[in-house]
Amino acid sequence: MAYQALVPVCLLFCFITLTFANNNLNNVLFNGDYEFIDLTYPFDNKTIYWPNAKDFEFTKKVEYFQQDGSWYAANDFAAGEHGGTHIDAPYHFSASGQYVGQIPLDKLIVPLIIADLSSKVNDDPNFVLYKHHLDYILNDNLGKPCLIVFKFGWSKFAMNKKKYLGLSNDGLNFPGISAEVAEWITTSYKNIVGIGVDVASADPGSNRDFPVHKIMSRAGLYIIENVYFERQIPEYGCTAFVMPMKIALGTGAPLRLVAICPKQSPEHF
Repeated sequence: MAYQALVPVCLLFCFITLTFANNNLNNVLFNGDYEFIDLTYPFDNKTIYWPNAKDFEFTKKVEYFQQDGSWYAANDFAAGEHGGTHIDAPYHFSASGQYVGQIPLDKLIVPLIIADLSSKVNDDPNFVLYKHHLDYILNDNLGKPCLIVFKFGWSKFAMNKKKYLGLSNDGLNFPGISAEVAEWITTSYKNIVGIGVDVASADPGSNRDFPVHKIMSRAGLYIIENVYFERQIPEYGCTAFVMPMKIALGTGAPLRLVAICPKQSPEHF
């Protein structure tokens, strides 16, 4: 009898605890100390897609006032999986990897680390990221899951598709990650669940073998490409909300990437 009497009390305690925790989370997020920063390009007729992918397009557009004076609008759209700010699921380069729709939420809402390499890249489309570039930046987030985004400083070229992709008769040319760094991450930093880049591919534009994609996919990591840095954000202390369209069997998907960051106090007034 004592046990039966304790059950509802325990359930009530759990409910109160969960409610209190949720209220605390809301208070933390919306108390004015944090800001939500969009790291996503808009999807429209200017969105940059991989050369052989289907560009984003509206296939039908309906906008009109109905007879009662109310407004109605609707669109159909079509696009490839891999364009604009998007996610590459492990299945993209691994037959045994997860589809987009299978990636669990605990890998999509994680601490965010920004590795700002823009000063090292210095607008060089031939830059390739090697391990020695990161010795002062990369850490293991104290063993907790995290997303690391490599900032090459390429967002400023996004309005110029030829410059952004390095389009020429020889193909594409833009900065990227080396296989050395990909192996280092997947073997030494088991807590990193995904990587991101502010270019069109994690592999350098001139590389056609895609070793970084293969290494990351086989290790079960996802890749985010075309991250948009409109403004400076802290290298540490933010949380990433990685929200792709939940395409059940997708090899990739359009993505809304948001960083929740502590507001920075101005250094000068």
